[in-house]
Amino acid sequence: MIHQLNIDRDDDSSEEEPADPPLKQDGSIRIRNQQISVQDPTGGGEYAIIYPMSPVKLYVNDEEVLWESPVKATDRVTWKVEEQPLFEITISEDKLFAYLLVHARERYATTLVDAGPAQRVIVRAQDDENLVLKTVQLADVVSKLEAMSIKARIEFAAIQQELLEPTYKPIVVASGKEPVEGQDARLEIYFPQQVTSEFFEVEGSIDYRNHLRIPTVQKGEVMARKIPMQEGTAGYDVLGNLSLPTPPKDIFIMGKPNVELTPDGVVIAKAQGRPRVTGGKIKTFDVSTAYVISGNVDIATGNIVFSGDVLVYGDVTDNMIIESLGNVYVYGNVYNSTITATGSINVRGNAIASKLYSGYFGVLFNRLYHTSKLLCDYIEKLLSASRMLEQALEAKRQSVRYGQIVQLLLETKMKEIVPAIKELHVVISNIQHIKQAEYERLKELSLIFSQPTQLIESATYEYVQSFLALLQDTHKEVARMQEENVEISISQSQNSQLKSNGDIVVHRDGVLLCELFSARNIVFHSSHSICRGSRLEAGDSIQAKIIGGQTGANSILKAKRKIQVTKMYSGRVCIGKYCKDIFEPIDQTTFDIQMLKRNE
Repeated sequence: MIHQLNIDRDDDSSEEEPADPPLKQDGSIRIRNQQISVQDPTGGGEYAIIYPMSPVKLYVNDEEVLWESPVKATDRVTWKVEEQPLFEITISEDKLFAYLLVHARERYATTLVDAGPAQRVIVRAQDDENLVLKTVQLADVVSKLEAMSIKARIEFAAIQQELLEPTYKPIVVASGKEPVEGQDARLEIYFPQQVTSEFFEVEGSIDYRNHLRIPTVQKGEVMARKIPMQEGTAGYDVLGNLSLPTPPKDIFIMGKPNVELTPDGVVIAKAQGRPRVTGGKIKTFDVSTAYVISGNVDIATGNIVFSGDVLVYGDVTDNMIIESLGNVYVYGNVYNSTITATGSINVRGNAIASKLYSGYFGVLFNRLYHTSKLLCDYIEKLLSASRMLEQALEAKRQSVRYGQIVQLLLETKMKEIVPAIKELHVVISNIQHIKQAEYERLKELSLIFSQPTQLIESATYEYVQSFLALLQDTHKEVARMQEENVEISISQSQNSQLKSNGDIVVHRDGVLLCELFSARNIVFHSSHSICRGSRLEAGDSIQAKIIGGQTGANSILKAKRKIQVTKMYSGRVCIGKYCKDIFEPIDQTTFDIQMLKRNE
């Protein structure tokens, strides 16, 4: 066995030694003569890595290589150089300018840069400046402009200069023309539109002889001048498209009998009085005379309805009404009464349990406005119903007078018309002096509706239409009397409602248990003015002094932009939809929307 083992050992020793393993070698890439060759790795080495550098675009097996990528000898590696434009033309956003940006004057032949062999190779290209393929010419730029439909004011000299001595920055090579905007018509008004505050005594003395500063004009004086609108001129963009200016807005002006309008837009007073301008889209000029009550407005004077200013040197007593198509000035107090004015309201004394409406609200709560509007709606329905009933009777071959049809409708379906007409009679009868004759025709036409016999005999469809037309004219006329720069000015007020489409100004003691609404600002002038148990709402801002007290009902102050208080004991303040309740006294505080947002 031992011998056998030795034999076996001798046999084993006669076998060949194993071969050495191959050496480890990474793959490699070589670039030469515009060719890219790849060598695979050996002995477990890593594949070669290739990646391009702009403007070279590299593809491996037809797929673009954007970053480092391993390659094999069997891969198909191709390349090309992406040609960058020698220049570009851009158009501004408003299309008024076209810009030329030269990137290079010439394009050269491009060759690959030799590299490798290496395991990582960047494929780069270089220009052969000895071989020029293309030079930018003026014709090239012009052709591009034409292809882009740019045709307005082409600057050929600027293009040529940039091609000869490039700045390589955008230059304007074509420009359009902006439209020239026209100017809206406007009014130059040569008189103040508000009474100055000398009417009130505010922590000082007052000149009792000259304390009411009402704007006045003399006969022949120029009140205003219309500056006519100016049309703009059209422009065009670089593409040749026409650009039209915004059409200017015109102003339409009218004059009442006390005013002369010249062909060139000059407004001249034909009488002495307070100059007025009213209306929105159509501005109406007038010179208003004043209706003066030397004492109180009471049962003896009756309610006051007047087309101009009303001056009351005494008080307005219980349950009286003043309706003015102008301003109202009260030297005394107002007790449990209603004052409406299409202009401003000035009360030097106290307003107690009263309603004061100025400007838009003066129109809205004006009885002539309200009643004529109500009757317009009623009479339109009456005309429609009467026509339908008349046609139904004609279809049945029944002949009935139109007046009988109207009387039947007034007694059955439209009983509210006669009481409304009676209210209109009362209002017209109370109109003082000037407007009496102007509304006489309206009063005459309406009288027939309260006289059944005459109505049946003489009423026609055309007659009722004429009555409706007069009502519509009356309604529109009162609406046009609204003045823009209005205010309610009072010394103090208790348990009252004040509404103004302008400002509300409290000059002395303040307000108690009141409701104040202003489309603009609510201002307390005196440092001692108090606001208690009241609700104030302003379309812009509120400037208050002392809000609330140690006891009593809280006040609510609401404004769109800002609220300023000198001292506030308690209550609520709101700016827009953001509100804050005040439980502890605060001093010298301004509330705005940012502040209330922070305190949410």
